[in-house]
Amino acid sequence: MSLGCAAASAHAEQSWFGFEAGLGVTSATPVGDGVYFSKGFSHSTPNGSYGGRAGIVLNAIEAPPRSWKPGLRFHLTYSNFGKVKWSSMNPQDAADFSNVGQQGGYSVVTQSCVDNNCGDFRKFDSTGGMQAISLTFEPYWDLGSGWQIGVEAGPALYKSTWTAIATAQSDGIFGPAGTQETLTHPPRIQLGALFGASIAKGPFSVRANYLYAPIGAWQGKNVPAGIKGEFMLSANYTF
Repeated sequence: MSLGCAAASAHAEQSWFGFEAGLGVTSATPVGDGVYFSKGFSHSTPNGSYGGRAGIVLNAIEAPPRSWKPGLRFHLTYSNFGKVKWSSMNPQDAADFSNVGQQGGYSVVTQSCVDNNCGDFRKFDSTGGMQAISLTFEPYWDLGSGWQIGVEAGPALYKSTWTAIATAQSDGIFGPAGTQETLTHPPRIQLGALFGASIAKGPFSVRANYLYAPIGAWQGKNVPAGIKGEFMLSANYTF
């Protein structure tokens, strides 16, 4: 009887409410070739960075030990995915030529210039990143001995920041050599989604998450961000 009571007491220790925080490494998903960098020309586009997450955990349904029946948690989480910095030498866009009935500019298909007509080059120095607030639900399973695994998904409100400074490399359509143009993505709240999986031992957990962040439409200098999603692998503690 005393052993049964002790086991029941130990099993009831999980609180229905908690705070969690963690640090991790991140990897951004580029929009693609031709957006702030040209694969066919000199470019440096590292996508890795460091990030962190913090939030509230609600344990709605406790998972029975060693059972296929899952428990359920909710996570309200703030995530910061860090920043990336790119540098790229870019020819003119093909649209610059086709709009005036000419052939030329960069082709993402061939990763070269149409008819070897690149037009004027500019060097793009870009920096940007993402932050998000997500509300996810996580079915999880208790494997026994304090081990748990789970998967999560839910909507996320995210904000992207992105600034690119384009510097003319020679006198031409963009002005004298050295002329700079600043292209800025206006930060605004947008709707995306967060997905993930986790493995935990007691209050410690490792989480793999992906933020889906569609770029939407843009006009003129209201340019898109250069990235459309973020991975994060984090080590976390719940208290």
